[in-house]
Amino acid sequence: MSTLPRIQASSFPSLLNPILDASHTRNRTLSPPNSKCFPGTREKVFKKVDSWIDSSLLFGNPHIMWIHGYAGCGKSAIAQVVAESMSSKGRLAASFFFFRGSGSRSTAGRLATTVASQLVASIPVTAPLIKAAIHANPGLLSTSSTSLSAQFQHLVYDPINEVKRDRFVASLRQGTFLIVLDGVDECDDRDEIASFIQHMIEFFEKKPRTPLRFLITSRVENHLYQRLHSSKQVKLLNLVEHTSDTDIAMALDVAISDEKRGLPFACEASWPSRKDRLQLVKHINGSYIFMTTITKLLFDRNNDDRLTPMQRLPLLLAMRPDFDALYHRTLATSQGLPHFRDIVSIVALAESPLSITQIAELLSIETFYVSNVLVNLHSIMQVPGDDRSPVTLWHTSLRDFLTSEERAGPFFAHPAYHLRIAFRCASLSNGGSSTSSSRTSWLEFSKNFAKEHLIKSAEGVEGTECTFNSGVLACITESLNKPWFDGQTALEVACRAKQWKLVRALVNAGADPSTRFQGSADHIVAPLHAACHYKAREVIALLLDKGADLNVVAPLSNSPGSWGWYAFPLAWATGERDIDLVDRLLARGADPNLKGKSKKA
Repeated sequence: MSTLPRIQASSFPSLLNPILDASHTRNRTLSPPNSKCFPGTREKVFKKVDSWIDSSLLFGNPHIMWIHGYAGCGKSAIAQVVAESMSSKGRLAASFFFFRGSGSRSTAGRLATTVASQLVASIPVTAPLIKAAIHANPGLLSTSSTSLSAQFQHLVYDPINEVKRDRFVASLRQGTFLIVLDGVDECDDRDEIASFIQHMIEFFEKKPRTPLRFLITSRVENHLYQRLHSSKQVKLLNLVEHTSDTDIAMALDVAISDEKRGLPFACEASWPSRKDRLQLVKHINGSYIFMTTITKLLFDRNNDDRLTPMQRLPLLLAMRPDFDALYHRTLATSQGLPHFRDIVSIVALAESPLSITQIAELLSIETFYVSNVLVNLHSIMQVPGDDRSPVTLWHTSLRDFLTSEERAGPFFAHPAYHLRIAFRCASLSNGGSSTSSSRTSWLEFSKNFAKEHLIKSAEGVEGTECTFNSGVLACITESLNKPWFDGQTALEVACRAKQWKLVRALVNAGADPSTRFQGSADHIVAPLHAACHYKAREVIALLLDKGADLNVVAPLSNSPGSWGWYAFPLAWATGERDIDLVDRLLARGADPNLKGKSKKA
């Protein structure tokens, strides 16, 4: 053990940099999904899950269970209960609840280190082995240098296998350990997740005695289905087949009773009638999220229709039981309010949930405008009781709805809002009209997400001329050439991401076509260099028309094919034998006496 790295116990969690609100112990109100099974429901499902977890490793039983079903059928609620139950038995190794649009919880970047951090807490004897693995290969701490599969191999699988015959034996008498991964379909890194699951299956096929199991929940999506549906290492549980009207009725009774107790007026004990309850159950049609939402609408005290729940019930029963109709109806209650579309679009598109105060700062409006819009939307969004806690969505199907123009219609969150978010949060993080107390949070948001928002704004570029609409232009014009994105201008970020539509739109909006880039190993130091190197012909033509400096020379390189091999546009055009471009460059003032390293020249 003397070769192990000298890592203090107190510093180990910070070294792993886990996501603190990703496990079953998170505050579900602030960090959705906020779901948990009602008492007495889903008993058959839990019996199947418990039987699988407790099955012996000696008889080839599957190490993975995949619970799948449509949006809103209760997958996250089951994952939450299973995680809590296994934790109480001392058999939960880790849990991770993905949630689209929640920053790090919607990517695979910190999944392995978060799971490893929880593993150290639940199985302490793995700690020195995990430390040793990191000491031997510090790249394990990042998916930018190590694949997710390799991270799990060295930080999770290997430590568990290495200690299973030693101090771990006593723990094993309780049964295998479990890792819960909920909402895997909500991870944006689809290819990484697909490879990770394939590697997981292959690992358990090679090491069937590993005392670890995975419970995975998700919607049925192709990249998951292809890996999970036919492997002997995977036990399938179709939740749709295990969703009964009896369970829905029990959950509905509990939800209505809770809401009735909070009413400021007396309500008959017999309401709703048995007939109405049966009709509600039929109307809900197996969707727990629809049940939750329709219950909130039924007892909504902020609705300006001035109806009691008893008067509202017949109207809700007449409403089509699908999410799109429900979202249209709910959003329409606030549609006419000032800044409605701006506020809803920001909530839908923000890479990490923002508070009411942050939304107001982002839009340069007073907080009461934000509160006024959101107060009528609490049946589909989790609106906090204060201005500093994040506004979150009850379900990711709302984000799917708002980002589909065909489905959302007038409520569509246009991708151009990404550009507003990118520039405004960058401005606020640099002290622009933000308070000192809020600047820290904007610095963190900008550091983590500003570039992502900027790149995603390419989807909002309009027309063949690649322009932004006037509303967006008004928000970004003064900031176009400021190095607010980790020291880079927006144009540099777009060029390095090869988002040429965005490059053209930024240049058309007034971005400096001759802006200098930060130093980089690729030797590209100007927009025209990037356009030439990646052969973006339309962008080359636009930059020439906008007066880009033709004679910027990049650092030289001895590596053929790198930009430093050519160093400037004229050498590149000559090497490409593009006579027309050579003529255009010379006609616009390119210096033929500059010296590059092109062997072709």
